[in-house]
Amino acid sequence: MTQQTAKGITYPESTDHVRTWEHWQQMAEDIDGLITVATGEAEDATTTTVTSTSFTDSSGGPFAATIVVPPSGTVIVNIRSTQRNSTTNNTITHFSASGSVSGSVYGASTVAALIVRGTDNLSFSLCKRLTGLSPGETLTVTMLHRVNTTSTGTMDYRHILLEGTL
Repeated sequence: MTQQTAKGITYPESTDHVRTWEHWQQMAEDIDGLITVATGEAEDATTTTVTSTSFTDSSGGPFAATIVVPPSGTVIVNIRSTQRNSTTNNTITHFSASGSVSGSVYGASTVAALIVRGTDNLSFSLCKRLTGLSPGETLTVTMLHRVNTTSTGTMDYRHILLEGTL
């Protein structure tokens, strides 16, 4: 007889002392499935621009990465952008996340965004842990940009890295 933990790991009962190697093999296979960590990544070195004062895709179109949500329901999102503005105004970058089953799970916000003021090209990155996601669904993270007032924001490099956690 065997039992299973809440995470699906099979283990022997106290009376299962015959051929214990079979139990250890099953437990190792169960654990292997749990410690496989999914990743997703996208990189764009094409210069793109934005003139909208609302979060939107840049002139290059949607820029996104996907990942299958692990059993933990947790994904770490890392975004990086090298950007500038045509004036002394702000170029603002953030992201949205959407699940293939659950729909929108995180929306872009200026409060926690990458903000570059002025014409100097600067690189910044942002890390955010998304929890409570639906295990097994495909999560799509899309980088979004805006400016704070009439101007042109320019992004010379963009990167998204998604990491599932145990």
